[in-house]
Amino acid sequence: MSTDLKIETNRANAQLSTGPRTEEGKARSSQNARKHGLTAKQLAIQPEDQEEFDELFAFYQAEVNPQGPIQQSLFEELITAAWNLRRVRILQAGLDLLDPQYDRLARHHTRIERTFHRSLKELKALQTNRTLRATLPAHLVTRTPVLAAPLIVAKRSQERDKQRKEEFDAVTSRFLRTNTA
Repeated sequence: MSTDLKIETNRANAQLSTGPRTEEGKARSSQNARKHGLTAKQLAIQPEDQEEFDELFAFYQAEVNPQGPIQQSLFEELITAAWNLRRVRILQAGLDLLDPQYDRLARHHTRIERTFHRSLKELKALQTNRTLRATLPAHLVTRTPVLAAPLIVAKRSQERDKQRKEEFDAVTSRFLRTNTA
């Protein structure tokens, strides 16, 4: 076939194809290129898995109890990673170890696992800092930014107080020596 004939034939065939017509058909065809959804911008949850996801979400929500928008964002990353790790295990279970897809899924697993542990570590640090912040003296709490590490603030404050006390003691000692002599 010549190129012009191929082009004309394709145009004629395209006129016969109307694509999906119903909303359900359009939704289904929009997922044609999706392989596993592990790199999707939005978390992929099949309708039949929604109840299991909701249980996982509720369990983590009760356990982690995120406070504020930063913790909530990290919590959402944690949940997404936890859900996708579960999905990777399910997908890997259906494959032979020699299947090239198995290796790709293993790489996704490693990437997702890093995200899970990083989010968990950052949440832990934020929640620890929030708890420690509550133990700071009132004069430090008002001057300390929310994301500051309370242990460092308290330590520096103690060092400053110690230095001031030493300076005060030195001045007092000199004053007493000069006035008692």
